[in-house]
Amino acid sequence: MLDRAAVLMAFEQVGGADRALEMGRDYALDRIAFGGRSLVPGGETHARRHVRLGDPGAVRICYYGAWALSTNASELPEAAAAARISATQAFQHCSKNNIQVHGGMGFTWEFDCHLYYRRSNAMALSLGSLSYWEDALIDRMRKRNAA
Repeated sequence: MLDRAAVLMAFEQVGGADRALEMGRDYALDRIAFGGRSLVPGGETHARRHVRLGDPGAVRICYYGAWALSTNASELPEAAAAARISATQAFQHCSKNNIQVHGGMGFTWEFDCHLYYRRSNAMALSLGSLSYWEDALIDRMRKRNAA
């Protein structure tokens, strides 16, 4: 049951990571540096640097977990742990960098950045911590290789 819940939660985390990445990118592209004196939006270079923050690998691993879940494949334990690990890391990484791009305003009530950051931290602990899932993946892979 825990593996099934982990796959579903991983998709929620990947969605949160995607939205946090979009928020950061949009803000960086729209921001005008130095009080509007710049001819080029100040965040253009900043946005280009941070657009790569998403983890497309996390999405692929989540789809692998969904396949294992829907087909009741024997790979479900490994796929669930891998999906949970990659989605947790992606959501935490993107939510932290979203706040970084927004600067000090990222923690104000004016922007929703802090909500994504808090949600990523809460989800990282629910259904077991990241270290729990890392240990579980290692144990499951050892058992599969020993068989």
